[in-house]
Amino acid sequence: MLLAAVALITGLATAAVAVGTGALPGMPEGSAGGGVVIDTAGSDDPGGELVVDVAGAVAQPGVYRLPVGSRVGDAVSAAGGFGPRVDATRAATELNLAAPLTDGEQVVVPSRDDPPPGAAGAGSAAGSAAGSAAGSGAGGDGLVDLNTATQGELEALPGIGPVTAAKIIDARSAAPFASVDDLRSRKLLGQKTFEALRDLVTVR
Repeated sequence: MLLAAVALITGLATAAVAVGTGALPGMPEGSAGGGVVIDTAGSDDPGGELVVDVAGAVAQPGVYRLPVGSRVGDAVSAAGGFGPRVDATRAATELNLAAPLTDGEQVVVPSRDDPPPGAAGAGSAAGSAAGSAAGSGAGGDGLVDLNTATQGELEALPGIGPVTAAKIIDARSAAPFASVDDLRSRKLLGQKTFEALRDLVTVR
């Protein structure tokens, strides 16, 4: 009985020392018994991404998550690239594809279906055209003469950008316009744009 009691006491003392040092039976030598290590190397870092809204003439408008440091061009690519209704002329001048994105930013790709810039109505557009067309292309009635208007005067018209203005100048150089309707018969303008500016131009 005495020997059994001594063995029991010795065993309890050994276990107490093991607990105190953190090395329990069955654990590798040097292991800590009191904590759990979680590997977060593969977890998502909420500070490492941007949330941007891509709208307008893209294939798949929507909200996208992109890495920090992404550019406007990356957002357009994430949305499937330019859509079939993109206004390429305006996109080239209004979008800087190399610009860095910021969190919460909205990227709007111009569409040919957008209202012409500044076209609040034929009356106000006519006043704008008359005010800016003080050169050779405008007469006392404020109408822009398609046969003499400068590049800038043509671009002041609703829906006319640099490319279309250049096409009008090239067309009149080949053969002067006989009427305003030549803009349609020569396929220089679409019907929607033509209707927006037909009352603002003339042929003298």
